[in-house]
Amino acid sequence: MEPTNNFQPEDTKTPDSQSVYIARQPIFNATGHVQAYELLYRNTAQNISGASSVGDDEATGTVISEAILNFGMHELTNGKKAFVNFADGYLLNKAAYLLDPEQFVVEILESVVFTIEVIDALYTLKSAGFDVALDDYVGTDIPAEILSLIDIIKIDFIDTTKEQRAAFAPPLVNAGKVLLAEKVETKEDVQEAMSLGCQLFQGYYFSKPIMMKKSSMEISSVSYMKLAREINAPDINLNNIAWIINSDAHLTYKLLRRMKTLQYYRGNNITSINRALVMMGDAEVRRWIMLILLRNVTNTRSDELIRTALIRAFLCEKLAQESGRGNSVSEAYSAGMLSILTTGGHDPREMLGDIQIPSIVRDALSGKDCFLKRLLDIAVCYENGNWNKLEYLKEYSVPELNAKFLPGLYMASVAEADEMLSKE
Repeated sequence: MEPTNNFQPEDTKTPDSQSVYIARQPIFNATGHVQAYELLYRNTAQNISGASSVGDDEATGTVISEAILNFGMHELTNGKKAFVNFADGYLLNKAAYLLDPEQFVVEILESVVFTIEVIDALYTLKSAGFDVALDDYVGTDIPAEILSLIDIIKIDFIDTTKEQRAAFAPPLVNAGKVLLAEKVETKEDVQEAMSLGCQLFQGYYFSKPIMMKKSSMEISSVSYMKLAREINAPDINLNNIAWIINSDAHLTYKLLRRMKTLQYYRGNNITSINRALVMMGDAEVRRWIMLILLRNVTNTRSDELIRTALIRAFLCEKLAQESGRGNSVSEAYSAGMLSILTTGGHDPREMLGDIQIPSIVRDALSGKDCFLKRLLDIAVCYENGNWNKLEYLKEYSVPELNAKFLPGLYMASVAEADEMLSKE
């Protein structure tokens, strides 16, 4: 089995503040095909672990939330399972229950202490259908009760000797455990691992961790607090949640991206946030919000960006109504709200490729000339005080728009946005 490395590492320039990172390292089977990936915490464009600076639990939470909310599991693993490290805290706080056992393997760090509470948590995970892997195994005794809960044992080929591996591997194979040889760096390591009965292989001999980069989606701190309140209510209120999402461009984006997955999308455009939430159902909405809340509350700078997006959305909606296109107000609102995502260095093709939206909204955000694009241009020109361009747009782009109402429409949009953001 020869090394395989079809991926190029992410460029290690100084990272921008709007990017997030995950490293993934492929796990191969005995025939040299990728069987799964391990997802690893990274907080800079440099391909080095930053987990020690934030702690195991925070690193796990970041990996999970970024993988699902920003990257998307299909993009990261192409349908293969992802190994994610879990320390005591994340086993005990039941964060793993937010995940799909068809997508994730719970990898127990070597630092975990197998208390009664941890063992109970593992029983629950197993009953939910999760595979459990034990990381960095070096030959220590594993009590029978714990061994029965573990499916995959990752043998550390750096911190063990050949003699040690020869002693502890056969009993594990006889116990029906899948052995994964990790940190394999030479062809001799691979040959030895195969002779020991290892079925899976991971290490620099095959591939170093590959950096993955994605544009960051900042959600305002106000939205975080409101979502936290809703998720802790005894009965989830989809109308309240839809209202919060409608007030935050980045939340809207994340929901539309979530809805694009096959189980929800099924080839239909999502024209209403409320409908999207109903399609997901209470349980899935709660899971989705919990995943969002795994991330730290962002700084207040993003709140003003959200306010700008909200004003723009209301103004586009009113411009459509004033232009006699009342049947386009929903699309106009979406175009105004989502337009903020294609600014600040974000690539429109990348952003819009991740979500399912009506074609006219996509056209407007992509810069293609259409009615919505003209309305959006007017809104942005007024917002930026670009009066010369605004006069041209009002006269030639949307002649049916009565220009004298524009200042009033803008002020009304500001008032609505401020009211929406101020409500608790």
